[in-house]
Amino acid sequence: MREIFSKWIFLFCRFFVRCFSGRYHVSYQKESLQAEAGPAVYVVHHQNLRGPVLSIAWFDKPLRPWVLSTLCDRAGCFRQYYAYTFTKRFGWPKWLAAVLAYPLSFGVAGLMRGTRAIPVFRGSRDIVRTFSKSVGALSEGQNILIAPDIDYQDSGAKMGKMYTGFLDLEKFYWRKTGKHLAFFPIHISKRRREIMVGKPVCFQMKDSYQEEKRKVSAQLKQEFIILEKQEGK
Repeated sequence: MREIFSKWIFLFCRFFVRCFSGRYHVSYQKESLQAEAGPAVYVVHHQNLRGPVLSIAWFDKPLRPWVLSTLCDRAGCFRQYYAYTFTKRFGWPKWLAAVLAYPLSFGVAGLMRGTRAIPVFRGSRDIVRTFSKSVGALSEGQNILIAPDIDYQDSGAKMGKMYTGFLDLEKFYWRKTGKHLAFFPIHISKRRREIMVGKPVCFQMKDSYQEEKRKVSAQLKQEFIILEKQEGK
């Protein structure tokens, strides 16, 4: 029953987003199409939720998003909205925060189940669970969506500084499958009504793991810059 409820919440929210956002189409570079055979990690600029929301609503294949663990269960979701979002961030009185956070916590937690979100246990040893569940999903042919922005409230069109911890998915995936992961940058162009999928970035394992990780992070950022420049053409 809970799964059916979650599915309908997701379908309703996706319908709502599609109605108000207008249609977006997905475009691929030649290198992207050639690397589309296996499961992959798609990386998008958060833009204060705009990136993940539009990606999930309009992408041409299902994506399982990484989501802060507190938003994936009702109690944690209530605490997040009541103790931080509504009171500290928005400055609302506690009584109003509680009144709104309680019903919202049911809807958000249900939506996360509907999108099959993978909980991210930030700053905890439980982060291993995040990687384990992600690798399990990838091994089953599912794709993952990650918004690694350090400043997730940045509403600008360009990708800023990123956390790089998500790149450790490569290490876990390699141990399980003996294969490398493809990390695809996604740029969402409001002007062109387009979700632009860039060239995939992969580990080559020619240097030490940490050096490879640094190179992949830098290359991924460069691919974002290329997509951002293409938007203006």
